[in-house]
Amino acid sequence: MQNEARHMVPIDPYEDGAKETRQDFTANDFRITRALDSLLISARSIKGDAVSAEDIAARVQTLRHLLKQVGHVV
Repeated sequence: MQNEARHMVPIDPYEDGAKETRQDFTANDFRITRALDSLLISARSIKGDAVSAEDIAARVQTLRHLLKQVGHVV
C-alpha cells in the first residue's frame, strides 16, 4: 500500500536535483520575448490584409500566453 502511495506523488524534475534544467529553461526568456515582440510588430505592419494581420497577432498573443502557462517569463 505504501508503494502505491509513493508512486501516486507527482515528481517535479526541477525539484528532483535538476536545478540547472530550470535555469536552462528560463535562460531563453529574453530571446523568446524579443522574437514574439518582433513577430507582433511584423503582423501589425501588414497592410492591405487586416484580417490576416489580426489573425497573426492573435496567434502570437496565444503563444505568449501558453509560454507563460509553462513557466516562461515572456
